[in-house]
Amino acid sequence: MNMKSPDTDLDTLSPETVSKPVKYMIYSHEQAFRHMTLLRSDKEQQLYMITDEVLFNVWDALSLSIDQEHREVYFPYLPHVFDLLTETENGYEICDYLTFIEETGMGAVKSDTLAKRRAWRVVDILLEYRAAILAEPENTDAT
Repeated sequence: MNMKSPDTDLDTLSPETVSKPVKYMIYSHEQAFRHMTLLRSDKEQQLYMITDEVLFNVWDALSLSIDQEHREVYFPYLPHVFDLLTETENGYEICDYLTFIEETGMGAVKSDTLAKRRAWRVVDILLEYRAAILAEPENTDAT
């Protein structure tokens, strides 16, 4: 398993660990909140909010979206999904990450096709939103 916390000190890692690229990051609630409150452009912030909505209402691997009270359950995954979304070309990394989360942290059976289909549905929606948001002209009202 190639997973790392975002606050791991690289000086304390062994050469074997450092040589492997970080593939999956799971944030604490505090780290996720800090990531959420970073200053971003309007388009990036819009995409961040949409990513949050899609994770909670579409991915919803634990079937919690019926109650907004449980919204924070997916916060530890939101920052990494957003970061992957800003870097990916085709969404494979996001699909792999969401499937990994379901298999290792939510009890999904390894290679479960439902988890994979749910992840691809999220990827398709996020990539569509990203394309639409980035295609919008910048708001340059000078009034």
